[in-house]
Amino acid sequence: MLDIDDLVTTYGPVRALDGLSLWTQDASITAVLGPNGAGKTTLLRTISGLAKPTSGRVRFDDTDITGWSPDRIVRMGLAHVPENGGVITELTVAENLRLGGLWRRDKAGVSASMTQVLELFPPLVTRLKSQASTLSGGERQMLAIGRALMSKPRMLLLDEPSLGLAPGVTLQIMRVLEELRDWDELTVLLVEQNARSALSIADRGYVLSLGRVVAVEEAEGLLADDRLRHAYLGM
Repeated sequence: MLDIDDLVTTYGPVRALDGLSLWTQDASITAVLGPNGAGKTTLLRTISGLAKPTSGRVRFDDTDITGWSPDRIVRMGLAHVPENGGVITELTVAENLRLGGLWRRDKAGVSASMTQVLELFPPLVTRLKSQASTLSGGERQMLAIGRALMSKPRMLLLDEPSLGLAPGVTLQIMRVLEELRDWDELTVLLVEQNARSALSIADRGYVLSLGRVVAVEEAEGLLADDRLRHAYLGM
């Protein structure tokens, strides 16, 4: 589904991504882990077109999307939920959700997506007419993921979905991601500081440090590797 080859992204003299290569399987959850400053957020921003790479290649579903605009990438079926969700607080929950499917012309499909989102995130059902500014942190994260799902993506990029959330809400979101993988065959690239939570649902994991991949392994193997856990994952 996603194939990244020798990707370099810079901010001035800083190489946030330094020759990074990564790939994901269809209908899988791939965790991207590492300390602050490892390049995790830059990776997602580069994939989704929010940051332009200096060199390297991003291929999605056998199409080279390197340097494409974010809206064109979304139409290809790749949706990005940034850190802290990025919901528009002045809009209602329903308006935020409709915004996610704004470019779609299949009204029946948009309605079906709305139904699916509300089934996945029941707390949003009673908040549809509420401004997003009134939501709790967990509800905002649910809304952000739901808005991304409204575009009917084949792949979801998630940046720190558990940040600042209570353990119970984090568990609920992780279960939703598992359900989307197992039943809807959605592919997920999950950036997380909470390594244990991410690896509990991931099929595979990459560990980054200073913009490079320092380890890649099945999730169970990363959890069992004491050296990696202590050196890079804070576990």
